[in-house]
Order: sequence, then C-alpha cells, then structure tokens
Amino acid sequence: MSEVEDWLQDPLRKIKNGSYKSSKLKSTNERQNDLWHSFHFATRLKLDGADFFCRQALGAASMPYNLGLPLLAHRQLKWYLEAFFFELMSAYDTLRQELNIVYAYDLELKPEEVKWEKIKGRLPNELVEYMEKEWKEEWFKKVRQYRNTAVHHSYVWTGDVQGGSGDKPWHYDLSEVSIYYLDDYGALKGNRISVCNHLLRDMVEHIHQVWEKMAQEFEL
Repeated sequence: MSEVEDWLQDPLRKIKNGSYKSSKLKSTNERQNDLWHSFHFATRLKLDGADFFCRQALGAASMPYNLGLPLLAHRQLKWYLEAFFFELMSAYDTLRQELNIVYAYDLELKPEEVKWEKIKGRLPNELVEYMEKEWKEEWFKKVRQYRNTAVHHSYVWTGDVQGGSGDKPWHYDLSEVSIYYLDDYGALKGNRISVCNHLLRDMVEHIHQVWEKMAQEFEL
C-alpha cells in the first residue's frame, strides 16, 4: 500500500486503492502501450537516480577535506557528480524514447535510431516549440556541458574553499565547493555546487511539462 505522494508529480501515474497505476495509451495496440510503459519507467528511474546522486554529491562536498579519508572523499565527489549529470541527461534521452512510442510508433525506429529530427515532425507543434525553446535555455546548456565535460574531456572539475575559526575539527564552519565545465569556446566556467539542486529541479519541471502535454494521448 502506498500513501506517499509521488515527488515527480507524474500526471501519467496515479495512486489508486493504495497502489500506483500507470495511465494507458488510447491506442488499442498493447505492444505500443507496453513499450511506452517501459520507457516511462526508465525516465522516472533516471530522475530518481539523479536525485540520489545529487544528495550524495552535496553531502560529500559538505565534509571537511582534512578529516577522514580525504582521497576517497575527493574521488567519491567526482563519482557522484558524474553519475548525477549522466542520469540527468539520460532521463531526457529516455523521454525522447517515450515521445517516439506515443507519437511516431509507426516509423518503427529502433531505440538507437530515435533522434529529435526524425520524430519531431510527428509531435504536436506546441510540444515541439516548448521543447526546442527549453533546449536553448541556459540551465539546459549547463546540464549538457557538465555531462560533455565528464564524457569527452576528463571529469567534472571541482575547487573548494574551506576553513574555520581554529585548527580543530570542531572549529570547521566554512565550505564552498565549485564545479566547472568547458563552454562551447573552450573557456572554463564554474558554479557553486548548489547549482546541482537547481538543475535537477529544472529538468524535473521540464519533463513534467512534457508529460502534461502528452497526457491527452492517454486514458487517465
């Protein structure tokens, strides 16, 4: 029995009689509905993963660098940041798989063939305009650039300022960690690590809005 409200506020998944129930496509094609359900679960799973790794990264960044095992803590922060951006961008990738199944199923595209340019002609104009506008927003550029820096260069670089009023562990009272990426011109750009919270929120809101627009294709 589930009494906890869905944190993603997923309009395609409702609580009924104490259990989560997914909506069903208006199409009578059961295979199409099953494929959509699988990709929808994947999108949700990746957003859950991004939330988990965001919390882990922020927790690791809050630890004094001179306590415990600093080398391990440093590596954990790198791992969590990379996992966070991978999951965040992957959620958007599986969202496009959802769109393909809902709107362009008859194209019979394999998952690896699902590209925006191939499917957008089958989507409602309002949805295309919204998604293309968001793609160009600054928050979305940051998500892509952080992910690309980790994939194509080395890892998400970090810098920190830590200190306190004395030299004992209990004097520790300051921690400011920044994370960096390379922009389109190869320049190093950075933000405080708290940007992860904002980027997670923005991606969840973006995907939620797409789900809302998709909902008219489902029996709710």
